[in-house]
Amino acid sequence: MTSSRRQLLALLSFVFVLSLTALSQHLMQTPFKTRGESTIVVPVLINGAGPFDFMLDTGTTNTIIDRKLAEELHLPLVGKGTVATFQNEAVIPVVHAGSISLAGANVHGMDIFAITNFAIRTPHVRVRGTLGEDFMRHFDVLIDNTHRLLSFELGPGPLGQTLAGERLTLSLESPSSTDPTENRLIVTGRCFQPGDRDVKLQLDSGVSNLVLFSMPSIWPDFQSATVSVEGPLGIDIPANLRTAHLRLGKKLFTQTAIVPESNISPRGAEVDGLLPTSLFRSIFISHSGRFVILDPSPKPALAQSRPPSRTDTEIADAAALPTE
Repeated sequence: MTSSRRQLLALLSFVFVLSLTALSQHLMQTPFKTRGESTIVVPVLINGAGPFDFMLDTGTTNTIIDRKLAEELHLPLVGKGTVATFQNEAVIPVVHAGSISLAGANVHGMDIFAITNFAIRTPHVRVRGTLGEDFMRHFDVLIDNTHRLLSFELGPGPLGQTLAGERLTLSLESPSSTDPTENRLIVTGRCFQPGDRDVKLQLDSGVSNLVLFSMPSIWPDFQSATVSVEGPLGIDIPANLRTAHLRLGKKLFTQTAIVPESNISPRGAEVDGLLPTSLFRSIFISHSGRFVILDPSPKPALAQSRPPSRTDTEIADAAALPTE
């Protein structure tokens, strides 16, 4: 092998290693546990203390902490806020966290809801809160359900550049024309059986089944609720089970859908249903680019060498709490 040939191979190897190093330096990863069928549980640091098990819930606009844990950490009370669920609204205390961290990514200065007796116990996991979209909105996120791995970065960055697939437009707020609610992840699809109409679906890692609202009118045989199912935040919902046929971009889905009784829906969401992230082997959510890729595939390695546009992992959150 000639000297020039060896130098060329050495240069190519150096470029490849440099590319991987750049990706690893700006890519934050953590394995996650699951509660039940699909709920994602991640280790969270609050003001440097922990880690504590929190649910990662893309369907929750604001981060929630068990009030007892907030008191143990001496988080200062800064006011009150309204939490809206399917069934009611409640005014609860709001506390301030100097920093919230997940796998090295920090968001500083977050106001979070403190709910009494929030802690959820399972044989292996004790959940102390919910990490909501007010945290995750600062990052582009890859949820790998197959390997139970969460990857995220400040976007746009090298992670997104390594992934290929159809990009579906993502709305980051509810479609209300009068009072839109921030920290929503909404995609538009088509429900063509039963009925045939566009539907707005909120991406929700906090539910395990497709949930459709206000659908009895297009199911001629719709009857009163026959089962009780667990909805967001562990709330039991009387519901029917129906088969829904959906199109999301070029993908077709036939899924068992939960149809709640009485046409209930999340207050402030103004969506037609909830789309669980667990339906996919993996899902890439780009907050920076406002798109989502369902079951992305890797691009060729040579496409991974572009440097990231941002390098910091420290985020300051000065936004006020959105109206629920």
